[in-house]
Amino acid sequence: MSVPLAPLDLAGQPRFAWRGVMLDVARRFRPIAELRRFVDLLAAHGLNVLQLHLTDDQGWRFEVRAYPLLTEVGGRRSASQLGHGPASTLDGVPHEGSYSQAELRELVAYAAARGIRIVPEIDVPGHAQSILAAYPEFGVGGADAVRARVAEPWTRFGISDEVLNVEEPTIDFVCTVFDELCDVFDSDVVGFGGDEAQKRRWRDDPRTQELMAERGLASAEELQAWFLGRIAGHLAERGRRVIGWDEMLEGADAADAAGSDGAPSGAPAVPSLPADAVVASWRGPVGAELGARLGHDVVLCPDLWTYFDYRQSDSADEPIPVGTVLSLDDVATFDPVPASAPEWFAERVVGVQANVWTEHLDTQARLDYAVFPRLGAFAEVAWNGGPLDPDGFAARVPGYLAWLDEQGVDYRPLDGPRPDQQRPGVPGVPRSREERLAELARLTATLAR
Repeated sequence: MSVPLAPLDLAGQPRFAWRGVMLDVARRFRPIAELRRFVDLLAAHGLNVLQLHLTDDQGWRFEVRAYPLLTEVGGRRSASQLGHGPASTLDGVPHEGSYSQAELRELVAYAAARGIRIVPEIDVPGHAQSILAAYPEFGVGGADAVRARVAEPWTRFGISDEVLNVEEPTIDFVCTVFDELCDVFDSDVVGFGGDEAQKRRWRDDPRTQELMAERGLASAEELQAWFLGRIAGHLAERGRRVIGWDEMLEGADAADAAGSDGAPSGAPAVPSLPADAVVASWRGPVGAELGARLGHDVVLCPDLWTYFDYRQSDSADEPIPVGTVLSLDDVATFDPVPASAPEWFAERVVGVQANVWTEHLDTQARLDYAVFPRLGAFAEVAWNGGPLDPDGFAARVPGYLAWLDEQGVDYRPLDGPRPDQQRPGVPGVPRSREERLAELARLTATLAR
């Protein structure tokens, strides 16, 4: 039985067609029963997309019958990082779990009955350490070299240097994985990642450089675009379109993509990337604007407003403080498409999404703490646009919190974490908004055309 609708402002027609949440089950496996509960809660907030982040350096959670070691080896690590930053340690506790195809088919049906579409994500070509722990032949430098570097899925969090090689057998492997994914998930949109792929191994590897020359590719960024284009093309043959993080636009030549007024000219800037690919823009507005100029649909998920693993206050009591401060009130100020936005941009924004990365969310209670009540503000923005009227939203909050209590949600109290929600002594790395803005400008410099 579905959860009753939350007492939020969800009347009339929704502003955005894509009202989503991305849940990372690769870093922290969550049992199917918990995912069903999460689906119920999303539906109660008027949301309609659950993007499941099924693979990463730290774990592979999707059963692939053609490659059983992906879950047998890639689904288990010997420990997990405790805390964040240079003072972090390892907890020494094995972490494992994966979903059978039958379980996921049942979850897809369960979600569909509640108006939720599940969009699966397999992350390539980076975030690949769990793949390479199982099948080192798909890494850079040869199987023996990869085996010496990668003993298991990564016990640390962050961005690994490991990346898939670009040989044809590796492309075939990835296509087989996506074929099985398409057999399980019926969504017309499939996530293929494309984010944070480190290029050092490609640049330092003679064989990769040889292949780039054969393919007429001048840079590692163009090589990534080629790789993703191959996968997207294969998925198109299955009748699926791709969604990828805004890094998938790297390697694009956008010089001719816009006219003098900044409006789209229709010239294809990334021939290897299908025109119907959806850009999930998480690193501020630059990727969203470039994607829209190139004619792609855009889902807005800027980290400064939608990353629910970020800390919720500057208080020392916040558990494992990471990222910038993102309070309930901050989420309510999210303005996805400002009135000043040009029409060509507004027309391409199909939705918004909150992202829940789970490096430090190791239990259902910790997940509840991070997501709620911030999801209430996000849901209203997704339904009505933003920013929210602060007085009107504040008047609804007490009733919303009472509803969360009725549903057994272990949310963060408005005045700060309870003692049992704190993590004293577990280090974090808080960052200021100014520091993050400077980093985002650096990271997206190649997209700022």
